[in-house]
Amino acid sequence: MFKNILLGVDTTLTNEKALKEVSKLAGEGTTVTILNSISEQDAQSSIKSGVHLDKLVEKRSKGLEPTRKALDEYGIKYDEIIVRGSAKEQLVKQANSGKYEIVVLSNRKAEEKKKFVLGSVSHKVAKRANIPVLIVK
Repeated sequence: MFKNILLGVDTTLTNEKALKEVSKLAGEGTTVTILNSISEQDAQSSIKSGVHLDKLVEKRSKGLEPTRKALDEYGIKYDEIIVRGSAKEQLVKQANSGKYEIVVLSNRKAEEKKKFVLGSVSHKVAKRANIPVLIVK
């Protein structure tokens, strides 16, 4: 079992299968860090429309509520990081920080039933992370 799991969450996906896999990987004393990234494009468009970045972070945090609820139901401790920047870069940076033992990601392409095997985020993280990456279809 893993003690420190990094869970990359896209609030536009259900992430149910990834959360189920996290529950299998977690044991007593496990902490899951939920990571969500606000792209520069989203940040800039919110500022242009008069929405302060703090409000955007608050909105993202609300979008993570189903993830927090599922982890609570599984009895898994968690913390949450919402960062500004490319999801690919932020996930790789966190994965290689030395704090985590595994990264778990949902595969957008699988959820959308696209022909591609991996989405660009999961592909880049899998290639550049120095720790195991579990990509859940």
